[in-house]
Amino acid sequence: MYGQDSNIARMKKMKIVIKDTFSKDYITREAGEKLRNMIIQSNEVLTIDFSNTKIASTSFFDEAFAKLSDEKIQKKWKDFICIININELDKKLLIQITKNRNVDLF
Repeated sequence: MYGQDSNIARMKKMKIVIKDTFSKDYITREAGEKLRNMIIQSNEVLTIDFSNTKIASTSFFDEAFAKLSDEKIQKKWKDFICIININELDKKLLIQITKNRNVDLF
C-alpha cells in the first residue's frame, strides 16, 4: 500500500511490468541497474509487477533494490512504490539481500 498522504492519490501512476519491460533479460545485474535507475528517476507512483516471472537472481535484486540505500530513496520507496505479484521465494530472497545492505523496503 502506498503512503497515507492524500496527494499521492492525485499523482501520476506508472506500472513497470518486469516481464514486458525487460523482455528476456530480467535476471542480470545490468537489468537490475536499469530498474534502479527507473525507480530513482521516477516522479510518479510506481507499481512494480513481477507477474509470470521468477527472478531468483541475487545480482538483479542487489543491483535493483539493495543499492537503494540512500535515506531519501528509502522514504520514496515506502511512500511511492509497491511491488506486486512477486514469487514467494523471490520475495524472501529480496528481503534477505536488502537486509544485508541495511535497506528496509518492506
